[in-house]
Amino acid sequence: MVNYQRNGRALQLEGLENARNKVTLGFKCDAGTKIQLAQEANQNGMTLSEYVETVVSLRHQRTNPAPQKSSYTFNEWESKINNAKKQTEQVQTQLDFYEKSPLLVELFKSYKGQSVPYLNVQGQKQSIVINHVSDVFTVLIHSFNPQKP
Repeated sequence: MVNYQRNGRALQLEGLENARNKVTLGFKCDAGTKIQLAQEANQNGMTLSEYVETVVSLRHQRTNPAPQKSSYTFNEWESKINNAKKQTEQVQTQLDFYEKSPLLVELFKSYKGQSVPYLNVQGQKQSIVINHVSDVFTVLIHSFNPQKP
């Protein structure tokens, strides 16, 4: 293993080749850069950490690949776009059924911020702080006792 040294401090890189879990990489940047990265991460539905990891991981990929001519006709592209729109509408309908359920929304409003106990599938007592509609859903699905064959 090569130790990299700058200003008298050696980086401890032993064992990283065989590391199975992610490791922390820290660096300093100006506040404006951090704000920009955080905004870009938010726009992409990612945490700042996930976004920076992605940017660093993709740093060697070509940024402007040569444009390739599509083998699809305009009508084929139009059909693909229409199919994608239909699929998106179906997924949105399913999500709305779950996320906009009047019962789930009302329970969420009633219990928001509270810790609610429940039994998991193994019968162990758990608790969850209600911060999202999905937390209410978690408690509800665990309220049923599945019949085992």
